[in-house]
Amino acid sequence: MDHGDVFTAHRSTMLAAAFHITGSRYDAEDVVQDAWETWSRVDLKTVRTPHAFLSVMASRLALNAVRAQRRRRENYPGPWLPDPVVEGDSPEWEMLHRDGLGQALDFVLSTLTPEQAAAYVLRKVLDVDYPSVAEVLETTPAAARQLVSRAQRAVTSAIGDSLPDQGKRDAEGLAKLAEAVLSGEIDKVAALIAPDAVLYSDGGGKVLAARKPLYGPDRIAQFLIGISTMEEVTIVPAIINGGAGAVFLQDGKATTTVTVRAGATGVSTLCFVRNPDKLTGVTLA
Repeated sequence: MDHGDVFTAHRSTMLAAAFHITGSRYDAEDVVQDAWETWSRVDLKTVRTPHAFLSVMASRLALNAVRAQRRRRENYPGPWLPDPVVEGDSPEWEMLHRDGLGQALDFVLSTLTPEQAAAYVLRKVLDVDYPSVAEVLETTPAAARQLVSRAQRAVTSAIGDSLPDQGKRDAEGLAKLAEAVLSGEIDKVAALIAPDAVLYSDGGGKVLAARKPLYGPDRIAQFLIGISTMEEVTIVPAIINGGAGAVFLQDGKATTTVTVRAGATGVSTLCFVRNPDKLTGVTLA
């Protein structure tokens, strides 16, 4: 196989890795393009495991991209959520949907330090060994282990441990919540929401959205009932970033995406993306 064949075979994995670290579809695509420019000059005889080599390369470039954009993220108006990538809009993103991590986890990763996020993705998602993780982060294997451990604790604290049936649990939670919202009864909606639930709404300062997270069943239920009265909106179920979600359409154009994370006590995390800049790539097959 030549450079192009090897790169194409692992492109989907590289996109997913870069996306999990950057949270941006376009930044991930830029990372992969930059990786190709480097990869095309590599002597293939020196590469024993192309999968690991390319995954590490993409992660290193993604880490640099996040570091460069940190100030922009800090000044973002309201909650910043990862871009929604809908299953079926491009075969290049198949790995992102296959790993089933979901938008809630990508959001938690975006709240960590870039080094912690990269360490988590390399070790927990890509199964890269600690010496290679340390190489990307320019640290020691022991320090890399600490970064992964801290990231794992932050993820567990925010959204709990992923269960074997997490995808099914999220889909059922979303379906029941949608049915309750359509009933218009706040009590029914609130009963499906976990006591410690949080809702994030990303409008990017360009459209109407909650500028601060909403906490608790009652406030979230009121918000959901309120948006259900929007006129001329079609809601289409979809797999978004590998998890259960839905797309809101107005005149055939995506105006909002929503994803959920469900736990033992109900829906615990809801992510609404309304920033039009993040919805330009959303298409439904």
